[in-house]
This record gives sequence, C-alpha cells and structure tokens, in this order.
Amino acid sequence: MIRVEGLRKSFGDVRAVDGVDLHVERGQVLVLLGQNGAGKSTTLRCLGGILRPDSGLIELDGLRLPEKLDEVRGRLGVVPDQARLYGRNTAVEYLERFGYLYGVPADVRKRRIAELLERFELADRTDAILATYSRGMAQKVALIRATLHEPDWIFCDEPTAGLDPVAAADMRRYLGEQRARGAALIVTTHVLSEAELMADRIAIMRRGVIVTHGTLDGLRREAEAGRRFAVRLSRMPADPEPLRAWLREQTVAFELNDDRITYSLGWETSIADRADFAAELQKRLATAGAPYYQLEEEQVTLESVYLKAMEQPLPPSAEVAAAPGRVASGIGALRMFGSLRSQWGLLRHSLPFYVSSWWRRGDLSWVMYLNAFVLLLVAGTSLFGQLPGVLGQVAQKFTGGTALQAGLLLPLFFMSFALLESIKSSIGIWWEKAQQSLEVLLYTPIDDPSLIWLEVLPGAVVSAVWVTLWMGAGMALLSLFGQSAPWDLLPVFAFVAAVTAYWAAMGRMLGFMLFPREGAAGGAWSFLLSPVSAAVADLPLALFVFRSPLAIASLLLPLTACFALTVLCGTTFDRERLMETGIGRTKRRRVWLPIAVVRRNAVAIAAGLLLAIAPAGVAAAVTVGSGWHSWSEVGATARGQAQNDPAPFVSTAVASKTSQASGTTIAAAGLAGIVATLALMLVLVAVSFAAFFLLGVPAMLGLMAAAAVWGTQLGFGTSAPLQVWLVGAGGIALLALALNTGAALPIYWSLVFGSGRRLDRLRESWSGYWSLYRGIVIPACALFGVVVFRLLSGG
Repeated sequence: MIRVEGLRKSFGDVRAVDGVDLHVERGQVLVLLGQNGAGKSTTLRCLGGILRPDSGLIELDGLRLPEKLDEVRGRLGVVPDQARLYGRNTAVEYLERFGYLYGVPADVRKRRIAELLERFELADRTDAILATYSRGMAQKVALIRATLHEPDWIFCDEPTAGLDPVAAADMRRYLGEQRARGAALIVTTHVLSEAELMADRIAIMRRGVIVTHGTLDGLRREAEAGRRFAVRLSRMPADPEPLRAWLREQTVAFELNDDRITYSLGWETSIADRADFAAELQKRLATAGAPYYQLEEEQVTLESVYLKAMEQPLPPSAEVAAAPGRVASGIGALRMFGSLRSQWGLLRHSLPFYVSSWWRRGDLSWVMYLNAFVLLLVAGTSLFGQLPGVLGQVAQKFTGGTALQAGLLLPLFFMSFALLESIKSSIGIWWEKAQQSLEVLLYTPIDDPSLIWLEVLPGAVVSAVWVTLWMGAGMALLSLFGQSAPWDLLPVFAFVAAVTAYWAAMGRMLGFMLFPREGAAGGAWSFLLSPVSAAVADLPLALFVFRSPLAIASLLLPLTACFALTVLCGTTFDRERLMETGIGRTKRRRVWLPIAVVRRNAVAIAAGLLLAIAPAGVAAAVTVGSGWHSWSEVGATARGQAQNDPAPFVSTAVASKTSQASGTTIAAAGLAGIVATLALMLVLVAVSFAAFFLLGVPAMLGLMAAAAVWGTQLGFGTSAPLQVWLVGAGGIALLALALNTGAALPIYWSLVFGSGRRLDRLRESWSGYWSLYRGIVIPACALFGVVVFRLLSGG
C-alpha cells in the first residue's frame, strides 16, 4: 500500500505541493489529474525519493521514506514524463543495463527483455539505436525499463502522451496486467477519457492541493445531485403546468424545454422505482397528448467533475514547520571510502556500456588524431635526438641530458587533457545530465557513494589505460629508432593520468553540488580546476622526469589532494542537487553593490583587511626601525652580515616633460590597464578556488605574506627605486587581495565549523562571495588597472 499524508514541498517561495494525502492499495490504479504545474510530477518525484519533501509522511508497504529509501528503490518502477533514453544504444543494451542496476539475474533479464520486446512489437528493431525510435516506441521501451524487475509500485507520469490510439490502448492494457499482478500504480494524465478507462480511484490536484478524490462513481455523485435522464417528447404539452408541479415533487431537479425534459432522481433510487417513475411519466404525458418516444440516462462525465473541481475555492495554505528528522544528504568519509570495495561489479558493467556509447558518438576520433600527431612528434624527437628546432634548443639548455625524456611531457598534456574533455561529456553523471536521463538513473537502487564513484572511476580507469597505451607506443617508437626510452616512467604517466581524471571528475561532482547548473561544473569551475589539477598531478611527474630525489615523496601531494576532495565531495553530496537546473522561477535583479550582503559579511571583510593591515604595519615598523632602504639590506641582515652604510639612493627622476604623451603611448597604457584588471580578477578567483580545497589556509597565509612584503617596501621610504609602482599599484593589488580573502572567509568557516545543512551553508557562502566579488573586489581590480594606466601613460 502507498500511504502519503500531509506531503509538502517548496522551491524557494513557491509551494509546489501543499498537504497532499494519498492512499493506494495493492492491485489499484490511482489516476492523478490536474493542470500543468499543479504539482503532479513533483509529488511523484517525492514519492520516488529523488526530491526530499519539506514535511509529511511517505510509506510504501510500511517502508518510510527517506529512512528506507535504499530498500524502496529496488521495488519501484518509474516512467517519467519523457522516455529519457540513451540515444546511442540499442534497446537490448539499454534494457540490459537497467536490468543489471535493478539486480535482475542475467538469465532472467535476458528472457524478460526478449519477451517484452516481442510483447510490444519491437523485436524487429533490436539492431537500431534508440535515437531512431519514434516517440511511441521510446515510451514502450521506457515502460519495459520500469517494469523489467516486476516492481511492487509503479509511477507513470503521462505515459501515453503523444501516442496514437493503438499504442495508448496497448499501454493501458499492459498497465492493467501490472495491476492484476498486484502492483500499486499511480498514473498522471491529461486525457480524461483515459482516466475513466483505467482508474480505480481518481485524485484531482490544483496548485499543489488535492481538491477532490475518490472512485469515479463517488466523484460523479459528488458532482451531481442524482442520476440524470433525458426524455424526447412527440410534441409540447398543451398545458405543462400540472406536469411541472408533479416533476417538482417527484424529482431532485428537472428542466422542461419545448419537446425535451431532463430530470434527476436520487442516487439511491432503485431500478424498479426508476421504471415505475418512467411509466407514470409516460402515462401523464399521454394524457396531456404528448407521449415521449425516447428515454435515456445521461452519464455524469469526468470532464464535468474535473471542471467543477477546478472552480472550487482552495483552502488556505497552512504554515507547517518541517518535521525534524534525519537529513538524507551527506556521506561520511568512512562510508565513502568503505564503499569502494563494492564498486567492482558496477564498474565492470558500466565501463563497456559507457565506452561503447563514447565510441559511437565519435568523440574518440579527434582524440585519436591528436594522439597520432603527438606520436609523430615523438618519432621526430627520436630521429633528431631532441625536440626539433628552437624548442629542442630550449629544452637542451634547461634539461641537458634529459631533454628527450622531458619532451614526453608534451604528449602527456595533450592526451590527458584532450581525453578528459571527451570523457566528461560521454561518461558518468555529466553525460546523464547532458542528455536529461539522470532522473531515470536516480530512481534505480544505486546508493549515494556509488553515484559519485560512477562519475569518477570509469573516467579514471579509461584515462589510465588510454595514456598508458599511447605512452607505451611513444616509448616503443623511441626504442625502435635506437633511443633510450624511460620505461620506468610509464607507471608514473599512468598514475598522473588517473589522478588528473579522478580530480577532474570529483571536482565536477562538487560543482554539481555547489553550482547545480548543468554547465557550471564544466565552465568556469572546470576552468579554474585545471591549473589546480595540473599543479597537483604534473609536479610529481616533472620531478620523476628530472630524476629528483623528492619524486617519490611528491606523490603525497596528489594523493592528499584527492583524498581531501573526496571527503569534501562526500560531505556536501545531496542527491536532490543533481536534479536542479539552476533556473529560478523568477528573474532576479542583479545588484552590483550589495549593501545587505556587505553588512551581513562586514566582520569577514574586516577580518580580511586586518589580516593585511597587521602584517603590513609590523613589517613597515621593523623596516623603519632597522634603517633598511633596499631589499639587499634586508637580505644582508637575514644572512647575519654587517651592513655597510651606503649613500642613500637619490632619485634621478627626470623633470616632467611639458609635451603630452603620444596617442600610441596612451593606447598602450590603456591596454595594459585593462589587461592588468582582468589578470588580477582572474588570479583572485583562482586563489579562492584553490584555497577552497585546503580550508582557506593558503589564501590567508598568502595575504599575510604579501602584506608583509608590501609593508617592508613601504618602510624603505620615498627614495627607494620604483617606489611609486611597488607601493602605489602594489597597495591597490593588496587591497583587492584583502577584500577577496575577506569575502571568501565565510566559505572557509562553513567548511571547518559548518553544522546542520552544511551544503546549504556552503552554497549561501559562495553566493555571498560572488556578490561581494562583483560589488567590491572588481572595483578594486579596476582601480588597480587605472593606477597602472596612469603610471604608464605618465611615463
């Protein structure tokens, strides 16, 4: 039995579901009717566990959500409002995958797939990819997918929308077979005649509220006072008043218009009494000279029931506080890493599926062409003994005898990052979101850690294997041309490829949590992750290539970074976030100077400024007290050497010219100012993102160090060379850095001391950061650009 009581769900200030109560017994079909936007789909998503209700009770055969959600998913089948298939796969491949995810044994799912494809007349299309299927055929495949494991509960969101009458009738027959099997079904539709054919019970929704519900017969009785009958007369009675008086006494309601009479008898009137009434009516009409020649009962249509329900006033919305309980989000570190032991089966099944889809899309072709080009470069390197041309001379100068091995860094960069761009759009959760099939996957019995690993592990394995094969081919070319190939570096290349893919995929999952727009995790977020991943993974690679003694120890850097990112991703994970699109229901007006946000974060901004002012003041005081006038004197003091007493530097500034700067100088200065502004803006955002993964410690230490350096420069006095540049422009850059760090402090605070809904606190902190970044950090960067322009244009 499906039992729902007091279900409520809001999106911001929009109440999508407001106190819904539903009861569906086994072997029953409940049809949910309502206008577009009434809350039907949201209700089904709450019942399916991919949306978390604000309050209310949901029980399926005594299993309460969300506590027993993992048990429910394996016994649930859902057909969304669209088929949401994988267009690159055949029906057999697609159904085989979901049969595995639902735990159907291999022999059983093979037999059932064949039977159901034959049942729906799709057996002759098993070699065609799903993208070539018509909408009706796709809906049939979606229904097979939802019932392949013979679920106890089936939710269908407009399953016959857009189907021809024959296909719709076949769909209804199949749902009737599931009802006969004992399943409880909830079906939404806009086709009222279809609801009359298949419903055991009907519920009508309006603006998130169930306005009426019951059996079809019960709803008809509520809509009309009694059974309606229509009589056709041979002629109009000469004196209708006696007849009117009699009808007024004997019927619930009646109308007498010309040669037609309609009347209603009470719902409890027996058949015999109805017959007696008809006989008496004919007798009286015959006496009046106007006997009737036709009598029929007019059924109360569901349309009239529906339209009457739409006219009923809605009850006032009750403000109900969310029921306290376990929040079904976030994954602890022990559970996250402990789940790795159970991922082998899913990985073994998912890899061939994803790789085949990837291959059919054609993305591999351009990656292979790129790899072939790189192999030609390796072959040329092998022939010449170094990289060709000027590039080889530069490599020889900096790396000496290891120039040939250093040249292999280039193939790694090409293959790894080009491959990652292809993988992220063809494998895992990103791919599911891109083709709008993620909702179907979320209904399957895949637990939360497995969803994360499904995004991470296939790409990491593919990257490691791919890079290993191509790097092995490159080294084989070196050996073929008589060069010494660093075969011992092959495992390092594979490790770096795997770590880079791991970092990128885990970062995308974190991007889905913090910025749920589909493109956010692949846009600015991925762009800012790329230099971080390069620093984390490629630094150890460089140390191995150059045979540094720190090479092995450097592996701790990517391992620690990946560990920290995994813990952070697990802590912030929320299945509901994956369903978000980032599109608000109302258009927000962007405020470039967010006074309210500045007030709310005033303490953090002040703390950021204090982190800059305190070290700068101390450094300036120490510099003045020590009598330092240049960095050479500071270095000498640090080395413990006695200071000479050099003559103070005397500025030899040339007298200002009376002639104005040329147009070319002003244009160049303006361009330099714009570049300086944009560069500083990008650096500050990159610092915030990079520090985010290390709890903000690098950002705060970097700010204090920069402030100390600037304070020391300030203490040198006005006689120091380039003092206007270093103190003036540097001071503005330091101010921008301090404001940026202060704006990001609430993010780091939420990471360390966040409690309750940590993800919500993080998202609120990031939202505040971007508002402050637009409102106060960008103007500081613009001021820095203006100072650069002024200094350059003034000579």
